[in-house]
Order: sequence, then structure tokens, then C-alpha cells
Amino acid sequence: MRTQTRNLLSNLTITLITCLLFTSCAEKQLEEIIEQQDGEKTMDTAESVQTAEPVVVLPGLPADVAGYTQWLKLNTEPIPLVAGGDPHNGTKNVYVNKTREDIASNGEQQFPYPDGSIVIKEAYRPGKDYVGLIAIMRKKAGVDPDHNDWEFIEYTRNAADTEFGVIAEGRICWGCHARVEDIDYVFTELE
Repeated sequence: MRTQTRNLLSNLTITLITCLLFTSCAEKQLEEIIEQQDGEKTMDTAESVQTAEPVVVLPGLPADVAGYTQWLKLNTEPIPLVAGGDPHNGTKNVYVNKTREDIASNGEQQFPYPDGSIVIKEAYRPGKDYVGLIAIMRKKAGVDPDHNDWEFIEYTRNAADTEFGVIAEGRICWGCHARVEDIDYVFTELE
């Protein structure tokens, strides 16, 4: 009986140690994957790593925006379709690849956005259950000083299983965004 008890305890100990090692290794690997995908560390604690969503890569979009839904979301509620004309036709969410501390260190959003910022606006077209539009603003020093060094490009697709393609870029985008030059050309402010 004692031998069986010792064997059982030994097996339980080995199983427990194996589980602890596996969990520790899995957390570390997940953290490294997230850091690699985002280009910078966005998860600071093991708790946030455990609750991280899987990185979504939408077909036809540049690699530097993969996982954008894990970035800081500027709006708290989806932005509804604008009746009478909506250049980004649909229900929208806006994300930035910076932390709240990066853009609102004193609790209030600061402008301009820092160099290296990427702002993503996604839109679900009316009556559709997939993202049909992605508008991207990238801030790159020296790229366009007349427009605070923002680079604009917009992608669309007509079905959930198709790739995004470029529909607009440059002048057509910043022509509209010039109306919000005072908040660094970005319509949606951090809420």
C-alpha cells in the first residue's frame, strides 16, 4: 500500500511540475509572439497576455497593421453610419498603435501624434458582418510636411473571403482630413 501511495505521489508531483513548466513556457512564447507582431511590447503583465485576443491578419493588408484590433481603441462605442454621406460608409472603430500614456500622458489627448503612429479606421458596411473598409494613416517624419507627415491609404473588399485592394490614397484622403488639421488630421479623438 505504501509503495502505491509513493508511486501515486511521485506521479502527481511529476505531472504538477510538467504542467507548471508548460504553462510558464506557453506564457513566455505567447508574449514573444505578441511583441513580434506589434513591433513593440504592448502587454506588460502575464494577466494581460492570458486575455490577449488572437492576432487577426486580414488578406491584402500590409503586415504592419496585423493585430490592429489589439491596439488602443480611440472610440468607446462604434461610430455609426453618417446619414446623407459617409466617406467611410459603415459602422466604424478607430485604433492607434500607441498606448494611452503615449498620446494622453496627462489624461487628455495631446497633438500632434508622435512619429511612427499608425491610425486604423475599420468599417463594417451596412448590412454586412465583416470588415469591408480599412483606412490607414501612417506618420513618417519627412514624408509630407504640408500634412503633418501623414501618409493616407484606404482599402476595401466586397466579401469576407476576398483580399483588400487599394481604393484611395494621398490627396483624396488628406483633402477631407484637412478639416481637422487642428487635431492632427485625425477625426476621432481618444475618448
